[in-house]
Amino acid sequence: MRPLAELKISDRIKIAKELYNAYLESKERFNAFITLRDWDAIEDEIENCSEGLLSGILIPVKDNISTKGILTTCASRILSNYIPPYDASVIRFIKDEGGIIAGKTNMDEFAMGNTNETSYYGPVLNPWDTSRVPGGSSGGSAVAVAWKGYLALGSDTGGSIRLPACYNGIYGLKPTYGMVSRYGLIAYANSLEQIGPMARFIKDLALLYYVISRYDEKDITMVRNHERERVRKSLIEFINGNIDMFQAIVDRAFMIYPKDLIEYADDDVKEVFYKTLDFYNRFGFKIEDFKGEFLKAGLPAYYIIAMVEASSNLARYIGVNFGLRIDRATFWDMVARTRSNGFGVEVKRRIIMGAYASSKGYEERYYLKALKVRRWIRDKLLEIIRGRDKYTFIALPTSLTKPPKFGESLGPRGYIQDIYTVIANLAGLPAISIPSNYVNDLPLGIQLIGDYFTDDILIYIASLVEGKIYNPLKLPKGGYT
Repeated sequence: MRPLAELKISDRIKIAKELYNAYLESKERFNAFITLRDWDAIEDEIENCSEGLLSGILIPVKDNISTKGILTTCASRILSNYIPPYDASVIRFIKDEGGIIAGKTNMDEFAMGNTNETSYYGPVLNPWDTSRVPGGSSGGSAVAVAWKGYLALGSDTGGSIRLPACYNGIYGLKPTYGMVSRYGLIAYANSLEQIGPMARFIKDLALLYYVISRYDEKDITMVRNHERERVRKSLIEFINGNIDMFQAIVDRAFMIYPKDLIEYADDDVKEVFYKTLDFYNRFGFKIEDFKGEFLKAGLPAYYIIAMVEASSNLARYIGVNFGLRIDRATFWDMVARTRSNGFGVEVKRRIIMGAYASSKGYEERYYLKALKVRRWIRDKLLEIIRGRDKYTFIALPTSLTKPPKFGESLGPRGYIQDIYTVIANLAGLPAISIPSNYVNDLPLGIQLIGDYFTDDILIYIASLVEGKIYNPLKLPKGGYT
C-alpha cells in the first residue's frame, strides 16, 4: 500500500475495484456511507475520466457537500429526498483533475456534533473499536479512509475533520479560512466552517488539498493573494519530493504548548502528547510552554456563535422549495410540523439556543459578547505566534480523551471535547491533526495550529512522523465485541 500520489494512473485504475469494495465493506460494517454509488456508473467514469492529478482516484465526500445528481442529505430527514442540481466548486475541481466521487459519507446531522451519533441514518461505528464513536461530524469520511481507504473530503466547523481524524488514526487538515471554496457546502456556521482533506498518507492529503484550494470567484470568503499561490506552489514541491525549502524552517521553528490547558486531558492523552513533542524536539524544533488559560473562553464563544449562525442558516428549511414537506391545513402548521419532524434533537437544540442568544434584548449579553471574545482570542493567538522572528506553531492534543463510548459524550455534555479544536476555527487559522500513537489499540493524535497560510508547512511537519512514531499501514482489526 503506497500513497495514491505516487502511483501512475494505470496503477490507480487497477486498484479502483478493490478500493470500491473496501468502501462497500465500510458501509455495511460501520455505516460509513449514506449513499455509495453503483460500481457500474463508477467504472464507466473511470474509463472516461480526464487526465489529471486525481485520475482514477475514488473519493468519498461528506454528505453536506453538494454533488449534482447524487443524494445529499446532511444526514437529516428534512433533506432525505434532496438531489442537488449543481456541484460544489470543490467537486468541480476534483472532476476537472479526473477524480471520481465514490459516494456520500455519513455524518452528524447538519454537521452538529462531535461523535457522529446524531445522524438520521444511524451512528457510524469506529472500526478500531465498534463500541466507541468515530468522532464527528466527518466520522463517515474518516472511517472510509481508516478502513482500507486512502482519502476523503470532510468539513470542519469546530473540529469536525480533526476529531474524527484523531479517533481513526489518519491525517485531517482544517485549512486557513478562505483557502478553500465554500460554494456548495450546505451551511451550518458560515464564519467558522471550511472544507478540508482527510487521508491515510500525508502526500495524498497534500495532493487533494492542492486540487480543492483553487481560487473560486463564486465564494466571496476566498482570499486571493500571493500567499495563497505560495502555499499551492510549495504543495506541489512537497508532492514531488522537493523538501529543501522546508528543511530550513525546522532550524528556526518553535513548538509552543499551553501547559495549563493540557492538564485537562486524560493522563494517557498527555503521555502520548509529550512523547510526540520529544520526538519533534529531536528533529530540532524548540519546545516551550506558555500560559493558555485564556483559551478556555473559546468554547462558550464558539458555541454561541455557531448556534446563532445555525439558527439563521436553517431557517430556510420550511418544506416549500425543497426537502421534506408535511402538509397541513395552514401554512404555519405545515412549517411547524415539517421542522419538528424533519430536524433531530441536537439540531433543534442549537436552533433554539441560537435564536435565543441573538434575540432582541439578549444579543449584547451573548452573541455580541461572543464576537468580542472571538476577536480577543484571535489577537492574543497572533501575538503569541508572531512574537518571535521565527516560525511558531501551537501544539495541542486533538482530543481530551480516547474515543468515547457511545452515549458518553452525546449532546451538551460532549461539547467539552471540542475545547482544543474550536480555537483554530474562531481565529480562521490552519490546523492539522497528526496521528501520533496508540493507547490500547486506539489511535490518538496531536494537533498543530499555525499562522495564516502556513498550511503547507503544517503538512511538512506532519510528514516527519509518518512511518516513524506512527505507521500509516496499520489497519483496524474490525472492532471489538
